[in-house]
Amino acid sequence: MKRFRILSANLAVLVALTVSALPLCAQRPAPKITEERAYLNSMFENIKGQEIFETVKFLSDSVRFQGRLSGSEGMLRAVEWVEGKYAEIGLETFDGLNGYRQDYPTVCDEVVGKCYVKVDGKKATWAVDWFSGGTSANGTVEAEVVFAGYGVTAPDLGYDDYAGIDVKGKIVLIEGETPNTSRDDDTLRMWYPYTLHQHKVENAVKHGAVGMLYRWVAGPNNGYDPSFVYAYVNYPLADRFFEGREKNMRETLRQIRTEKKPASFATGRKAKIKMTMRHNANAEGHNLIGFVKGSDPELCNEYVILSAHLDHLGMVPHHIAGANDNNSSTACLLAVAEALAKSKVKPKRSVIFLSLDGEEAGLTGSLYYCGHPVVPKEKVKFILNLEQIGIGDGFSANTKYDSREIAKYVLEANEKYIHRPVGDFPNRYVTRPRTDGAVFMKNGYPTTDIFGRGGVSYYHEPRDTWEIQDPSVLEDAAQLLYWSLINAANCKPDEL
Repeated sequence: MKRFRILSANLAVLVALTVSALPLCAQRPAPKITEERAYLNSMFENIKGQEIFETVKFLSDSVRFQGRLSGSEGMLRAVEWVEGKYAEIGLETFDGLNGYRQDYPTVCDEVVGKCYVKVDGKKATWAVDWFSGGTSANGTVEAEVVFAGYGVTAPDLGYDDYAGIDVKGKIVLIEGETPNTSRDDDTLRMWYPYTLHQHKVENAVKHGAVGMLYRWVAGPNNGYDPSFVYAYVNYPLADRFFEGREKNMRETLRQIRTEKKPASFATGRKAKIKMTMRHNANAEGHNLIGFVKGSDPELCNEYVILSAHLDHLGMVPHHIAGANDNNSSTACLLAVAEALAKSKVKPKRSVIFLSLDGEEAGLTGSLYYCGHPVVPKEKVKFILNLEQIGIGDGFSANTKYDSREIAKYVLEANEKYIHRPVGDFPNRYVTRPRTDGAVFMKNGYPTTDIFGRGGVSYYHEPRDTWEIQDPSVLEDAAQLLYWSLINAANCKPDEL
């Protein structure tokens, strides 16, 4: 019993010493969290593939947003929703804006009723054969169809698709782009004015045509004439006007490109185009702009930008969701914004989040921003623009040919964290821009365009739905963007 009492006494002393030491341990400061760990913590908490996927699905709703045509009520609802997310995330606003909105004047042409295309009295099939003309006039035309090649009249280049044909009172069938195949800079610049969709409409009207079947992808980027009705068509319908001839449309166009000579002809067949449209010349576009302020007292006055367009095609006349083009990018932008805004460590430079309007309508939002920037251009050190990033097995980083070095922010982020195939592709962009990123490049901003790579995107097709999006790809894309921005925002001044 005595031995037990001694052991008990010793144990009591040990417990007392241990307990008395506990407050001292509790007073020790917790290990300091590293910047990288802070970024990682916020990334894992806020960038989640399934949540990004759900955002893509939500923005693809046909009833609520109706294809997000720039200037339409459906697009305004999308703007309001994303604007609410900016506020919920806690992004800061710039002086001179309407909250997060940068409002600008635009034009909106909406389908408001029945549309169809008929060939020799037989209705063509929507999406397989045709889509509604994005900027068509309201009305119905029925006339003989004349094939007019690329629809180009270029006297300075000695080329005219309308030479030797009469299209007065007729419907012209034409292809987009031009017969030029040279990639030489000077040659591309000479052909540039004739690549514009607007040239196709203006030239057809000038030659007396009353309508057009335009072999190109559907979109609201074109010229408008109140007397000119048109529809976009695919090759299956276009080839019906070549039946009985030696070559179909693709083969005829190849001949034109090879010989640099027009091959226009009257098809002898009739088409009827009905477009029920509403033209609004006083519509309004809305870019959304918010930012996370940088942590460095000096470098916070410099900026990196993450941009993505929110708009799509609208109803043409039926719904195309544009899930990959470009809801995937909007959803990733919002996830990255939340992760940076909620990170306990902020990058040294400020990060701007720019949700653009009007990309499909002629890049109107990015063009307006370049003319009305919220911060001086020289203070913008890097722009990362997003296009169609929700499918595939990798990404491409497209840069202007003379600024390839800025792709390093993306390549380094991928090598350290993501480990997917990323291609580094320089582009000259001397022809008309096709993305908001190209607009920024042409206006002197250091820009990288990020695209998804691999897989089938179903560009401007009804199959571009939320069902084809891959949550794991969306998560990797958002994480890649997150670290790319951090790399650019934290690099030393002499490294930019």
